[in-house]
Amino acid sequence: MTSKTPARAASRQPSDHYRQKWRWDRVVRGTHLINCWYQRNCAFNVFVKDGVAVREEQTGDYPQTNPSVPDFNPRGCQKGVCYADLTYNPGRVLSPLKRAGERGEGKWTRVTWDEAIADIANKIIDAARESGPETIVFDQNPTGVASYLAVSRFAGLLGATVLDVNLEVGDEQQGAAVTFGTPIACRSADDYFHSDLIFIWGGNPVYTQIPNYHFLAEARYNGARVVTISPDFSPSAVHADTWVTVKPGTDAALALGMAQVIIAGRLYNEGFVREQTDLPLLVRTDTRRFLRESDLRPRGADDVFYVFDTKTQRIAKAPKRSLRLGALVPALEGEFEVATKDGPVKVKPVFQALKERLDAEYTPEQAAALCGAHPSAIRELAEALARAKAASCVSGASLSKFYHGDLMMRAQILLFALCGQMGRPGAGYDTLPFLIIDSTMNLPGAASLSRWASLKSILPMLPAFLALRMKGFSPELAMYELGRRLTIRGGVNSVMVWYEHGGLKSVSGRSREWDPYLKRDVDDYLEEAWTKGWQPRPPAKAPKALFAAPGNSLRRVRGGHRLIEHLVPQLDLIVCIDTRLSSTALYADYVLPAAGSYEKCDVTDWYTPLSPFAHVTNPAIAPVGEAMAEWDIFARLVKAIERQAEARGLLTYKGADGKRRRFDNLARRFTYGGRLGEGDHEKVAQTVMEMSGNFGRLDWQEFRKKGHARFAGLGSHPANFGNATDIAPDETIVPHRWRVEKKTPWPTMTRRIQFYIDQPLYMELGEELPVHKDPPIAGGDYPLTMTGGHNRHSIHASFRLSRPMLELERGEPMLCMSVADAEARGIANGDLVLVRNDVGEFKVSAKVMPAVRPGQVILYHAWENYQFPDGMGHRNVIATPINPVEAAGGYFHIQATTAILQPGHNDRDTRVEVTKAQ
Repeated sequence: MTSKTPARAASRQPSDHYRQKWRWDRVVRGTHLINCWYQRNCAFNVFVKDGVAVREEQTGDYPQTNPSVPDFNPRGCQKGVCYADLTYNPGRVLSPLKRAGERGEGKWTRVTWDEAIADIANKIIDAARESGPETIVFDQNPTGVASYLAVSRFAGLLGATVLDVNLEVGDEQQGAAVTFGTPIACRSADDYFHSDLIFIWGGNPVYTQIPNYHFLAEARYNGARVVTISPDFSPSAVHADTWVTVKPGTDAALALGMAQVIIAGRLYNEGFVREQTDLPLLVRTDTRRFLRESDLRPRGADDVFYVFDTKTQRIAKAPKRSLRLGALVPALEGEFEVATKDGPVKVKPVFQALKERLDAEYTPEQAAALCGAHPSAIRELAEALARAKAASCVSGASLSKFYHGDLMMRAQILLFALCGQMGRPGAGYDTLPFLIIDSTMNLPGAASLSRWASLKSILPMLPAFLALRMKGFSPELAMYELGRRLTIRGGVNSVMVWYEHGGLKSVSGRSREWDPYLKRDVDDYLEEAWTKGWQPRPPAKAPKALFAAPGNSLRRVRGGHRLIEHLVPQLDLIVCIDTRLSSTALYADYVLPAAGSYEKCDVTDWYTPLSPFAHVTNPAIAPVGEAMAEWDIFARLVKAIERQAEARGLLTYKGADGKRRRFDNLARRFTYGGRLGEGDHEKVAQTVMEMSGNFGRLDWQEFRKKGHARFAGLGSHPANFGNATDIAPDETIVPHRWRVEKKTPWPTMTRRIQFYIDQPLYMELGEELPVHKDPPIAGGDYPLTMTGGHNRHSIHASFRLSRPMLELERGEPMLCMSVADAEARGIANGDLVLVRNDVGEFKVSAKVMPAVRPGQVILYHAWENYQFPDGMGHRNVIATPINPVEAAGGYFHIQATTAILQPGHNDRDTRVEVTKAQ
């Protein structure tokens, strides 16, 4: 029903009051430009009456991939259907605000846009000239292509530092990166319908994938068995066929116990193991390193490896340009003698070394003692995985938030590789789900909007690309290698910035105190990594200006109170560009109101294969208050910088590279020679989409009208290549098909799924093969382990001020704890408790529930600091010790890369004590 009837005076009849809610003037297609990660995004109809967004609902018109699988309808969740409420929330920032009191005091003065922009422009000029533009730091988390281009282009032209926060939030999935060569690989959600066994292991899709979860439920109706492995009886465990509980942080032990059963029972897929993995490659028993060509002859290559051919009974080179073995039948077991240039040595396949370790340390009984699962459960799960026609795994991003999460993930991948459960419909181990619009790679640095200029920005890569192709690299591997080298969508690892300049060294540097496996201090490992060039040194200069655009460092960062204590006092300027007053905004000098999702035209910049559709939002309403779209904000800011610089006679400054830069041509360069200026936020989004190679020939107006468009291909962005598959309109997306069907090498040193890593740091720490290590006692020797996860009612902090969402839970932060632990401490449901360790403390309400495992407490994240008693949340106790293995490098595919393979933060091993608050 639609109506164009003007609004009438309120009727006394209840029925008329009800009907008023179902009258609107127009309907506009939109989506929500928020980071809801695995479940993003969804197409919505926005209903507008008298210029006000009164409600929204899912569109429900996604196409079915093919008749053999369910369609994607409906997509949406309870958060999406109350975004209109968030649009008019009392916490919404309506005008530019200037700090009136001390930082964090909450006193503001309303100023005009011109006043705010002029003052910010002057402070940028001062910081760039006096301290260097690299001391201007951008915590950048925009989720629209125009918003992203605005921030990244401005920061790039200025020479400022853009933070890479992926490692800080713990989404780097190091275990997948070192095993597959990339952490990125994911199927479309409808492909789960082809699975007959689905593991939910390291995730909680009932909370975090609401629009996708129906595929898992429908797969069960299709005969699939769903197994949830988690410490607590999680919401996803409730809907599973089998639940296996493990001690927090011991998943590697469970996986390795299952692997022992599979190998001992000869349940593994020999063909897949020989062809796709490094398990047949030979390792020297004396040095424990791979047998390389350089061992056999002078000037031999370091990246040529060997197998023992059972047909010829001699060693043979493992193919590099293709995974096809031809006539080779590599041995998986045995020990052999090889004549090297230095004399005879004993060698054995990696598979043999793995088998020996599993038999010695990880029988089901030994694994059960480590992880808490019953030996019979370990055996049954192993046999089920080996015998499944198509087994898949919903991993989520939880495991990389454990200190030893890389070992857990390596062990899980080992299981799926042993059983050949990869590269075909319904089968595979999903890691980081990621698809990005490829033109976001070139446009930030392009001189103009011509296709030639866009191509010109990447021409310097051409000689290196051709050189790699001459060395035998596949086009995909060559592009991925270049992506590693150039860190195309890069930034500075925020973990190291906060470590050096944010006060976190005093906490994150205490790893040796809490991790019994370490023989050296973290700073020793880091200095080695920096000296050897494995990792980039953190910036020497402390930040002087921080732009949260938008970002929320003071809530997000583990140990964030130390940023308030150490970082904030040394900053001359803090600017927050956001729709609301976040924890970071409360400490800002200026808060600039950004337009919300229904107030501008933009396209979400990155997606996941789970739902392979790009989404556009249209301006359903005028910006609330004085809110402004991000491109328009920065287009206005560059003009102000030019004016102020000219007025002050300060036209140039020195960049971090020592070269002179200019202020007086900043606006011309930012606007691509004036083609995209203030007021062109939509035009920017259109330009990005039309220059993208992910969608074929995209009709912009049709896209806006429909609200979504299906990805037609991976495009040219190297990050997308990790999925290693073609995208066809009538097929589900299956990762790694290139490897299995086309025999395309994996982007690792061995060109195979690599389980053996003979990088020096891995060998020193005893992690050359996947192993179990006990979790560190991060924060001190306390009896409870505090874990967490994405909250069902917010995912991130965007909806923490939404009244409808708060009313669906207790409306305040709560610590979930077991009945046994609560009773032992005299704590009743709803009591205010004190959570403490050697790092800090915070107060929170207790939620006593039988679903929580004794010894574990859970605090779902994203609450703002000011929503806790005393104004500081659970980040206050998270120690986030640096795991030095993450500083490894100099090893082909293990080297510092954007968003991965650098030291990251973790939080799931935090040890605490909980007592009743006084």
